[in-house]
Amino acid sequence: MIATLALPGSPALRRWLPALAWTLALGGMAAVLILHIESVQAARGIRGGFGFLFQPAGFRISESLLPVTPEDPYWMSIAAGLVNTLTVALVAIPVATLLGIGLGLLRLSSQPLAARTAAAIIAPLRNTPVLLQLFVWYGLLLRLPDARQAWQPLPSVLLSNRGLALPALHGWLPYALASVGALLVGWLAHRRWSRGIGSRSSRLPQGATWLLPLALALLAWTLLPPVQIDLPVRRGLGLQGGWQPSIEFAALAIGLTVFHAAYIADIVRASVRAVPVGLVEAGQAMALTPASVLRRVIAPYAARVALPPYANQCLALVKNSTLAIAIGYQELMAVINTAITQTGLALEGIALAVAVYLGLALALGGALSAWNARHARHGPGDSHGARLGDRPGLPLLGGDARRATPWRRWLGSAVVAVLLAAAAWAVLDWAVLRAVWHGAPAECAAAAGACWAAVTDNVPLLLFGAMAPEDRPQALVACAALLAGVAVALGAGRLPARVRLALIALALAVTLGALAGMPWGTAIGPLRWGGLLVTLILAISALVAAVPLAFGLALLRRSGSRGGSLAAAALIEAVRGVPLVTQLLFASFVLPLLLGGGVSKFSMALAALTLHTACLLAEVLRGALQAIPAGQMMAARALGMRPAVAYWTVIWPQARRIAAPAALGVFVGAVKDTSLVSIIGVFDVLGAAKSVVAGTGWRPYHVEVYLAVALLYFAASLALSRVARAMEGRRG
Repeated sequence: MIATLALPGSPALRRWLPALAWTLALGGMAAVLILHIESVQAARGIRGGFGFLFQPAGFRISESLLPVTPEDPYWMSIAAGLVNTLTVALVAIPVATLLGIGLGLLRLSSQPLAARTAAAIIAPLRNTPVLLQLFVWYGLLLRLPDARQAWQPLPSVLLSNRGLALPALHGWLPYALASVGALLVGWLAHRRWSRGIGSRSSRLPQGATWLLPLALALLAWTLLPPVQIDLPVRRGLGLQGGWQPSIEFAALAIGLTVFHAAYIADIVRASVRAVPVGLVEAGQAMALTPASVLRRVIAPYAARVALPPYANQCLALVKNSTLAIAIGYQELMAVINTAITQTGLALEGIALAVAVYLGLALALGGALSAWNARHARHGPGDSHGARLGDRPGLPLLGGDARRATPWRRWLGSAVVAVLLAAAAWAVLDWAVLRAVWHGAPAECAAAAGACWAAVTDNVPLLLFGAMAPEDRPQALVACAALLAGVAVALGAGRLPARVRLALIALALAVTLGALAGMPWGTAIGPLRWGGLLVTLILAISALVAAVPLAFGLALLRRSGSRGGSLAAAALIEAVRGVPLVTQLLFASFVLPLLLGGGVSKFSMALAALTLHTACLLAEVLRGALQAIPAGQMMAARALGMRPAVAYWTVIWPQARRIAAPAALGVFVGAVKDTSLVSIIGVFDVLGAAKSVVAGTGWRPYHVEVYLAVALLYFAASLALSRVARAMEGRRG
């Protein structure tokens, strides 16, 4: 026992000493920062701590399943905000799942027209910012008729410019608790009997273990009071009865549902294409019908493949619910933001938000790990051979186009073509034939089509924001130079490397010269930037700064130092698990406290975007580095190369080629994430669009203005996506 003690110079001490040093260093830095923030708050007369949670909030939560009043403490208001967040998730996740499965199966259809239609629906949803889509849905809902003429798509379901009106159930909670208890009893009984107790389990028929919980549930239901159904009805000037969520809730739920359904559709498509052909052929050899093969063979295997990315989409939907702060819905982050504004306790408020979202991420990750551990013991099945995606057609999804009779092929294509023609004509009639391209808001009000005059008459505001007219020529030259540099970096693959670098350097020099005032004579600083210039500089600067930071984090996480690896992993997982909106608010509230003020909002947004992009990119680079055989580094060291030289000349070129497609996917997300900076007051192109529709005259034309901005993001994201696919094809 004495020999195993960690004596000075022993291997155990040398192994744990670096980790201890990292822990002490990081803990000391955190303590210094917290003490500095508390001293700044104390100088402003703000008493820190979480005691404010038990003080009266002083503001009302206008909409929540958990009723609170201004006299209730802050913790109850925050709990009501969390209930609102979970309500949005519980409504959006099931609908997004069903819609995503439908789009994914349609994307797999053997009818080319149907598959291309699904692809055309998915592409703009994936390549435009979710915040922009929320604004579009909000504008569309505002155009609905008033409550007296509410649209009724389903019985007792009313939709108006005040929001949704749905049937409400009163007294459902006891039934739900009884059902959950019965399911828990049934699950425990099923596990106990399935493990086998003596020989009794062999005499039980399949499903007999669920008879007891079913009987308990029926007994509980007979003893409980009946559930009352409250239906919404038109009465007077409005609606009464039922559950009436606001238009903000409706816009948030619809926007998140449609946005994440596009990603779930691609997950469904990829998981079905990953099913081994041998399993399908085995099911067909057993004389199973195509529907049975789909239900018993394809669906179970595809579900196991799709679950991890699907769980990530569910978590992303919960994190994206923080965007409700931009449309006025009081979910968790909006309530915490109000509490921070009232109390000045930025560190405490952000800490609460981080704890909640990291708790949700850890709970979901733990459940996913448990599920994988339970099902991985059965093996992956047939993991060799061809996959369904390698076949030219998927006969189980939409029928075999090669074996179908000609009239069936013609009929299916004709039905799809007629539906597409009707939809295309409606869009063409609204967007082009009856549209107003120039004029005053009064002319748009008299027309039946789109009001593109809201865009054409406000082009200077959309491009330059609130910049002075004398600064706009410099901003235009800088934007043109930046776009030219990006085009050269992405599209000039046939140019020699030196020529490409020279052109990029020239574009950068022109940009810096224009911003410095050459030859205009007056420089324009970040405080005077606005519109498209802010969006371009934010996106490019964040990406350029994120690459070396991500490389450093990836190397640190893979290093032999246990403390450094844990520190990098903690930072990466914390940033990935917390919504970007929370990180932007953290930067806007906490950075001024750390740096003593004088920090521009542009710098705050750039810091948050850079760190967020770097942590996402670090995981991509870490995966690429792991894919490189360890013998590459050993061979480089055997040739006498230093570690830094070996990484730069041997490892990094290979990792860059492997990670390029996935890294460009991160870049697409970073470009779309720049739209979120308007939440903290940065006047980017989306902020300029909001200022356009804030005017009284153009206020009814939200949709046209936001669609024009969406076209800019769609073009940028589509260009990056095509480059990523080209790189992946060349690598393959």
